[in-house]
Amino acid sequence: MWVGVPKVDPRFANSLPDAPDGCSAALRSKIAWGVATSAYQVEGAWDEGGRSPSIWDTFSQQPGHTYGNATGNVAADHYHQYQQDIKLMLALGVKHYRLSLSWSRILPGGGRGTEPNAAGLRFYRHLLQELHAAGITPVVTLYHMDLPQVLQDTYGGFLDQQLSEDFLYYADIVFGQLGPYVKHWLTFSDPMAICQLGYGVGVYAPGVEKGTAGHYRCGHTLLLAHAKAVQLYRLKYQQSQEGRISMVISAHWGLPFDSSSKADRNATDTYMQFQVGWMADPLFFGDYPEVMRRSQPKLPKFKEAEKRLLAGSVDFFALNYYTSHFVKAVPPGAPKDQVYEESLTDHEGRHPGTPSDVFWQFSAPDGLRSTLNWIGRRYQRPEVWVTENGVASPGESAKDRRNLLKDMHRLDYYRTHLDSLCAAVTKDSANLAAFFAWSLLDAFEFSDGYKARYGIVHVDRTSKQLQRYPKLSAYWLSQHFFRQVADKVVGLCSMSRRQQV
Repeated sequence: MWVGVPKVDPRFANSLPDAPDGCSAALRSKIAWGVATSAYQVEGAWDEGGRSPSIWDTFSQQPGHTYGNATGNVAADHYHQYQQDIKLMLALGVKHYRLSLSWSRILPGGGRGTEPNAAGLRFYRHLLQELHAAGITPVVTLYHMDLPQVLQDTYGGFLDQQLSEDFLYYADIVFGQLGPYVKHWLTFSDPMAICQLGYGVGVYAPGVEKGTAGHYRCGHTLLLAHAKAVQLYRLKYQQSQEGRISMVISAHWGLPFDSSSKADRNATDTYMQFQVGWMADPLFFGDYPEVMRRSQPKLPKFKEAEKRLLAGSVDFFALNYYTSHFVKAVPPGAPKDQVYEESLTDHEGRHPGTPSDVFWQFSAPDGLRSTLNWIGRRYQRPEVWVTENGVASPGESAKDRRNLLKDMHRLDYYRTHLDSLCAAVTKDSANLAAFFAWSLLDAFEFSDGYKARYGIVHVDRTSKQLQRYPKLSAYWLSQHFFRQVADKVVGLCSMSRRQQV
């Protein structure tokens, strides 16, 4: 097993570029830099320790749903190797780690009144204690795609409002049992993937194809579940635990299909309201964007009490950004609910940036700065955390170890995106507090299986112990970012000696 402080391979040493020009040492010291993973994507041990199946266990174990019929049964075996992974983070200088909890590992019965799993809670308690002992601040996501299958079977998961009450029960257990070790919570990660891909087009678990009706119904349930959990945290736990809470919203930046077209330029703002505003407007203002309420007949409506519960239900803005796409105005006579067209190429057939190993992602660093500015304008300059950013380098899964570890494509992606990020702070006054690289490890990437690799650390799936090897991007991030000290977040999240006992 890999342990110890990673040394830059002499063959790689001359390949490490400097930090981006726009990211001064002073600026880097004011931002919390970290790495991220999620439970189903790295833990494995899918049927160990009292854990019940999640929708991704069921979905991935059915042939044809993932690349190469891959599953998360073993994933990166983080369940058994978390102590070594913490040593790896420590050696790289990582001080902030975003992880998620497996709902079905903590609550195998899924819903209200069922018995918490002592073994599952013990695993996460030990993990959090080890992180604190290593000086690494955990940022914990309650839900990252892996709904207990029993809740999908019982009432259709996110398509039924019962889920909000079951999520509240689950959150209460987690806050009570693990809250002393956690200062930053995220309720849900990436509602667009959960709802559009899982309940709209059905290419993600649970594979439900209900179109826009399913997409919007799922999102409505998710928002109310979030709001109830936040209300519970603030009333019952926040004062004593001194924590903060938010929800992760993923967004692509919208570029005009034809920059000379006023209609296309206008369509990009509508696109951003559908991308970001669908979730963020309720969280900040209490209701969906007007353009959505006006054009989407299948969009549910909030009651007045629900609007009040939602408005202001985040303590900071959590954003996942990966890429930009082109947006085109709809032609005359288009259906009322079709308000823009999305494209991977512009009117001249050009991509928005350098392609990656997945069809939808391109390196478009300017889009990150633009997204941060759009959020700042619409939501009165909130504190923002970039909770995911990273890339699947082209062809990496086909390379031998020596060549895949020299991941210059990924390093350049981070270099350009972090330069854009720093410009948003220094030139546009973006209120940025934290950045998390996706991902620490090569992991199970849902429908892409293990072909698409986002890790800054290679996981050798041909070795019995799933050996870890830091890539060049890990050394570069370690040297220029992870080893910087961000007092704002570290100070807030530090634990007392009494809490660690």
